[in-house]
Amino acid sequence: ISHTLRRASLNAGTRPLSTSSPQVPPLNTVVLLGSTREKRIGHRVGQYLVSRLDERGHNVTVLDPRTTGDGFFMTLMEKAHFHYKEHETIPPILDETADILRAADCFIVCTPEMNHTIAPGLTNMMNYFGSAVYSKKPSGIATYSAGMWGGARCGVGLRAYLGELGCLPVSATFQQAGAWKKGAFDEEGRLDGGGGV
Repeated sequence: ISHTLRRASLNAGTRPLSTSSPQVPPLNTVVLLGSTREKRIGHRVGQYLVSRLDERGHNVTVLDPRTTGDGFFMTLMEKAHFHYKEHETIPPILDETADILRAADCFIVCTPEMNHTIAPGLTNMMNYFGSAVYSKKPSGIATYSAGMWGGARCGVGLRAYLGELGCLPVSATFQQAGAWKKGAFDEEGRLDGGGGV
């Protein structure tokens, strides 16, 4: 993952656990980024989420369509992982990503709102895999936008989409308005109170 985000465990392991409450076991959490734009703020929003999860002692893997598998997911999907037959060669990145998703206890989807809906880069990456790898696991919605609503309309669409995949989202959401404004996030993904929260 570029910038300050950790690479997905396709190339490196997750960080060691930090101190967490003995009553709350650490969760294997996959953060899925949605922005594929060259100039984007998504890596900073993602880093903020990762830092908060780290504080609670959870294992975190980030899947970023721009960087995971050297940008494999930047190409429009032509064949889903589950459509490969037994005798066919499956791209290794698909097997590796499927293993990461299967091992997850939960998911957090971090995406900008694009044209009042879900970023296509996110659904392109997630649609490679069927509901079998997502189902019966909770998910969280984290959206952001340049405007004042923080991706709320995208969040509505994500509820239906994630529900169809079987990873029902929890009721609480993270919505960051004015994510591109100076002072919203610093280079390390720290949330600045001077931004548009």
